[in-house]
Amino acid sequence: MTAPGRLTRTGLVGALSVVFAVLVALRLGLDDPWWAAISAWIVSSPDRRQLLSKAAQRTGGTLLGAVGGLGASAASAGQPVLQAVLLFGIGAYGTRARFGPSRFAYAWFYAAITATLVLVQSLGPAGDLDAFARARCLEIVCGVVVATLCDAVLGGPPEAAAPAPAGAAPAADLDRLGLVGGLVLALVPLLWAQFELPSVVQGAITALVVLDRDIGAARVRGRQRMLGCVLGGGLGALLLALGPDALSLWLAAFGGGLLVFARLHHGGGPDAYVGTQGGVALIMAMASGNGPPDTLQPALDRLAGVVLGTALVVGVSLLLAAGARARAAGAQPVA
Repeated sequence: MTAPGRLTRTGLVGALSVVFAVLVALRLGLDDPWWAAISAWIVSSPDRRQLLSKAAQRTGGTLLGAVGGLGASAASAGQPVLQAVLLFGIGAYGTRARFGPSRFAYAWFYAAITATLVLVQSLGPAGDLDAFARARCLEIVCGVVVATLCDAVLGGPPEAAAPAPAGAAPAADLDRLGLVGGLVLALVPLLWAQFELPSVVQGAITALVVLDRDIGAARVRGRQRMLGCVLGGGLGALLLALGPDALSLWLAAFGGGLLVFARLHHGGGPDAYVGTQGGVALIMAMASGNGPPDTLQPALDRLAGVVLGTALVVGVSLLLAAGARARAAGAQPVA
């Protein structure tokens, strides 16, 4: 099969995985089927070995992070300073693990994301945090299992060996990245409480996701994340405006919209991340409840969280870089 043909097939399988994940999540009565949909979208890959590795590590990392997040929430309940310290530690460790030499970097990263999700959720109004953590785990595992099964049944033959992943960052870079990851996670709930910003969870997750090895790449990744959100959210708004109230029409519009972004998402080019985030935003716009949504407000709130998280990462990275340059200039011997 030609590369374009394989890419089209991968896109179709990925879009179908998301649609089936939503249907299974709805059938199981899960609270937020869009988590299952996003898991299926992110795990899907043209390389089956990569898909299986991501599926196993995402599942293991999610379960580990949920347990850790519940423990951290119980230990820090009613103690804002300790909560901020724990968020800093989770962000710093998760970021170092993501860019470090561990072969399980993906699992550790998603453990940090899930622990953040649970701990940040505990900062809001009192609720059943155990049920929240269990629901997120079930939704994410649902998406992972559906994506794996869809690839096994509908995917093509295995690809040749995929390119090797980027090597671990140098120790000095790991220290800097860990500091940025810790600071932005500690700042997100502080700003949320101070200014009553929407979607603190999305802001915290975005802060971890867009962080990159260098400031320029983080800025590009942040712009691509926001562009993808605007494109995916805009397409979702357009499709919802057409009024696909019947489940079959809604699913057809949803799957067709995902296919628009799937080729870019799986294409591997410099703009692939726009396709990734476009699909995520479309999912958040069209799968935000237990059926066809009647409002875009949840998606708009999450987009606000994306903007907050991106701005924090870029701002903190620039401040730390400026401080490092100032210290280096001060250490220069005077001629």
